[in-house]
Amino acid sequence: MRKKDYFIPKMYRRLLIPSLFSSLGFAFADMADAFVLGQRIGETGLAAISIVLPVFMLINIFMDGFGIGGSIRFSQLLGEGKREDAVGCFNRIWTVVLFVGIALGLLANLFAPQILSLLGARESDSELYAACESYMRIIALGSPALMLNIVFSNFLRNDDNAGLAAVGFLIGNATDIILNIILVLFLGLGTAGAALSTVTGSVVAICIYLPGILTKKANILKIQIVKQDFKEIGYCFKTGFSTSVQHVFQFVFLIIINNLLMNLSGKDGVAVFDLVYNVSFFIIYLINGAAEAAQPLVSTFCGENSEEDCKTVLRLVKRYGIAICTLVSALLFIFAKNTAAAFGISETLAPLAVHAIRIYCIGFVFVVLNIIYEQYYQAKENFHAAFFISLMKRFAVLIPCALVLCRLGIYAVWFMFPVSEFISLTLFYLYRHIRYKNEAQFDKSRILRRTVENQNQDLSNLLTESQAFCEQWNADVQQQYYVTLIIEELCTTIIRNAIKNDPCGKIRITLLAMPDGDFRLNVLDNAVKFNPFSIHSVKDSESKDFDFDEISINLVKKKAKKFMYRQCSGFNSLVVQI
Repeated sequence: MRKKDYFIPKMYRRLLIPSLFSSLGFAFADMADAFVLGQRIGETGLAAISIVLPVFMLINIFMDGFGIGGSIRFSQLLGEGKREDAVGCFNRIWTVVLFVGIALGLLANLFAPQILSLLGARESDSELYAACESYMRIIALGSPALMLNIVFSNFLRNDDNAGLAAVGFLIGNATDIILNIILVLFLGLGTAGAALSTVTGSVVAICIYLPGILTKKANILKIQIVKQDFKEIGYCFKTGFSTSVQHVFQFVFLIIINNLLMNLSGKDGVAVFDLVYNVSFFIIYLINGAAEAAQPLVSTFCGENSEEDCKTVLRLVKRYGIAICTLVSALLFIFAKNTAAAFGISETLAPLAVHAIRIYCIGFVFVVLNIIYEQYYQAKENFHAAFFISLMKRFAVLIPCALVLCRLGIYAVWFMFPVSEFISLTLFYLYRHIRYKNEAQFDKSRILRRTVENQNQDLSNLLTESQAFCEQWNADVQQQYYVTLIIEELCTTIIRNAIKNDPCGKIRITLLAMPDGDFRLNVLDNAVKFNPFSIHSVKDSESKDFDFDEISINLVKKKAKKFMYRQCSGFNSLVVQI
């Protein structure tokens, strides 16, 4: 049985807290429009938001496709020690996102009447139509800011700047909420005020992110002019598409369900649907936060070919995610009537709204597991598995459930949520068992992992094992010497300069025998922030004052093919290719 890892739980928890706060802020900001519009103009405001939701989905397709896919690629390049390539990836992604956002905004405003007709807005209901039109036009024009907000946040989190990402999200979302109250509740600007609040909140968040990109506070990210590489851009979008494809499915589903509900019970049914959609944010965003906190770790461990570490992270996400969402679902179930009233649902519509909320809550476990598996396999770049989950739960199962249950009446249609999530999860388990039963994985015997705690004895044993490991994988005498030399010099430098006499100091060494004959060394330590590679090379070899650490690191740099340092979730991380 594998000994419990010291680093992974701590790394995950350090990412989890800011990620949860970001998700909560995002959830409240997304609900702000529905909340204030429901309070101000009742079911009309809720129905307008639901009808325009497909426009948000269209924006999200590109926002998540490029943002999540690009940040995953960024993490993996760092895990491979390719710092400059990672920076280039970031700059290619944010520039293409800016141009796509501008194009979407212009097209949506040029063809607004045709789009509104497709979405289900009817000119015969002039009040609802006008509310939908003003909301959609402003949101579409603000799409560049909405998209860059998420892209910058994703990259900052993968650049070990999760704290700044969380602060930006929280302040941006707080701005959105405050402006919603001012513009909608006090100034009576209706849906136009809600849309302006959303866009302004994203602009404020971007301004807060910029010091993590433009100043000395940045870690690796920086703005620079790079040559566009459409092959890499396409690869990033393909990686993120396993998540953003959900927005394609939601785009189609929302158009179908809005039209079905308008025919079934008019704008009241659409208003209750928007209520349930917004209430679901409490669960969906929290579990997304728990899963997204794991993404940098899973991507990094994939770069290290460490399947065991990936599974350790998966177990942590399940444990924390289910615990958090159990509490939230129980509260929503108990206080369903109060929740409906808070969103402006009238007394006559309250019984239907309470019923819909409680039906959604009973299937929360299936929602949680589906989201976790989807993001886990996406972070591993397993596009097929992530796509399968998204396809089932948001399209192939959900839409047939909605079509069938709508025939049974307005009180039956809400069962589409727990039923579709349960069926989708069951189908995924079957799919995974069949497709990945004999999945080829990186040979575990090619991985040597040890933790240095007792500084002298553990290091001595590690060097002996490393030499035997290199010999086992056909390294010649010179390569064996270089590998053990680099391990010894890095460990002793870290111990002398960072760990010193700390009894809790630990260094985790992962040595991989790569198929191409190289050896990759990954080093994690829990010392104070310390970059061994920043020690300057010795300039005067005849100087009386030799710095042995400088000499050691200079030697490592000469013998290594590649080397890189970064802070990873509060720990020092080194990658060396030998």
